[in-house]
Amino acid sequence: MLLNQIRCALRPTALLTLVWFSVPTLATQRVFAADDQPTGDMTVRELSLPVAKGGRYPFVTKGGDDKFYVCWLEPGPKKMYRLRFSVCENNEFRMGRTIAQGTDWFINWADFPSIAALADGTLAAHWLARNGQGTYAYGVRIATSVDGGKNWTTPFWLHDDRSACEHGFVSLLPQAHGRFLAVWLDGRDMDVTGNTQLWTRQFDARGTLSDELRLDERVCSCCQTSVVQVGSRVLAVYRDRSSDEIRDISKIDWNGKDWIQPIPVHVDDWMIPG
Repeated sequence: MLLNQIRCALRPTALLTLVWFSVPTLATQRVFAADDQPTGDMTVRELSLPVAKGGRYPFVTKGGDDKFYVCWLEPGPKKMYRLRFSVCENNEFRMGRTIAQGTDWFINWADFPSIAALADGTLAAHWLARNGQGTYAYGVRIATSVDGGKNWTTPFWLHDDRSACEHGFVSLLPQAHGRFLAVWLDGRDMDVTGNTQLWTRQFDARGTLSDELRLDERVCSCCQTSVVQVGSRVLAVYRDRSSDEIRDISKIDWNGKDWIQPIPVHVDDWMIPG
C-alpha cells in the first residue's frame, strides 16, 4: 500500500498545481512512471489545472470513492465569488465545474470551503455566506450532487441557529448509508457566555438533517477542526479552551452511537488569554 499525500498551491499564472507524494512502505516495491521524479523514498508528480485569475484557497481530499477532489474559490464580477471543483481520474484533473456562486459570501484565508465524496460518488460541498452586518456574522451553506457534480441542489444551512455570529471551520466526512458527518465551530452562545462551541450533525444528499449535537461548550474560536474515520469509529480533533485559557489540541471520538468525552491529545499547557 502507498501512503499518498497531495499538496496544492495557486501559482501567479492562474494554474492550480498539485504535487502528489507517493511514499512506499517497507513492504512495497518502488515503481515509478516515466514522467515521475523520484526523490529519495518519494515519487513526486505535478498535476496542474487552469483556474481563473485570482483563484485561491484550494482544498484537496480523497473521497469515499477513492478519487481525489479539489475545490477552490474564483472571483467573479463585482463582489461575486464562485466555488469550483475538479476530480482527478487517470492521473489527470478534469476541467473545473461550478458548485455555487454568490455576492454575499464570507471570504477568509483561514476559514475556507471544502468538498467530500461518498463511495457512490455523491458529493457535498460547503462554503460561508454572510447572515448579518458584523465582521464575523456568517454561516455555513451546503450543497450536494448525485451526478458527479453536473448538477447541485439548492443550498441549505448546516446549522439551525441563524444568529448573526460566526459559524465555520467545517470538516466534512463521508459516512455509510448515504450520509455525511459535519463538525464545525459555532458562536451562537458568544453573546451570553463568551464561548465558541464545537457542534456536529449528519445530513444526506436530499438535505435531510439529523439533530444537532454540541460536543464541547468552550473551544478556541479560530483554529481548524479535522475529522477522520478510524475503523468503525470517527475521530474529531480541534483546539480546546479551558477556563484557565489552556488551548491544547483535544480529540473526541464517536462509536456510531455515542460521542466519548473529549480528552487532550497531549498536555502541552499552551496558554493564550483573550
